[in-house]
Amino acid sequence: MKLNYRDKIILGALLAFVILLAGFFLAVKPKYNAIKNDSEALKKAQADKEDVDNKIAEIKPLQDEIKATYEATTKLTNDFVAYNDIYNARKLDQYMQHFAEDCEVKVTALSASDLGESTLSYYYFTPSYVGESMLAAADLNGDRQAAIAEDKAESDALQGRTQESVLAGTYDITVLGTKENIYKYLQAIEDQDKTIIINTVDLGGMIINPEALEKTADGLGEELSDEQKEMLEDDAEIEAKFNISVYSVYELSEPNVEAD
Repeated sequence: MKLNYRDKIILGALLAFVILLAGFFLAVKPKYNAIKNDSEALKKAQADKEDVDNKIAEIKPLQDEIKATYEATTKLTNDFVAYNDIYNARKLDQYMQHFAEDCEVKVTALSASDLGESTLSYYYFTPSYVGESMLAAADLNGDRQAAIAEDKAESDALQGRTQESVLAGTYDITVLGTKENIYKYLQAIEDQDKTIIINTVDLGGMIINPEALEKTADGLGEELSDEQKEMLEDDAEIEAKFNISVYSVYELSEPNVEAD
């Protein structure tokens, strides 16, 4: 069949279109699909990055919170005597010796224990009221009961708290010294900043109020004994016994909060 000029033009145009269409499917469309896939992968990668960034942003405040808690806890544990200083009876005695030496009292007897697990009690005062049940019955408006409840709020709260476990050692010591130096010994332990608590004090033969004793003797027309007169002297030595508890805790390990 012989084609005229118009048919040749149409056939050429159709052939060109077919070639372009074939080129699209063979080259352009795969590239387009690759670009589309890469675009989706990029969006996913950006979403993953955003998720990671958010998690990293959460880590820093958490790290700061952990560090702040550690520092606060360390300050609290610093109030306790260091474990390595008192972990057995010998170390405990060595730790406590300087109080007697500094206050110039003579140690005549002592007994120290190894550290053991114990509980640390809360110190508080519980107000008491005479005939509280009768007071409640007479308190028609409830004002007195409200005042009593307010007075007891602190002791009630502390009484209900769980007592925490600590390490404790017991130190029983008998010393001989002047009244002034005995008081210095008491004051030295009170002034130090660690958890050392004097539980009991037995001041054998000490006359706490010499003026009252002398006044009583004069009123009765009696004369003080030689022993009493000797105890009234400023340099008179007396015997004092102390039961002391020394508390410690294990040192808190520093947390590793640095992200790898």
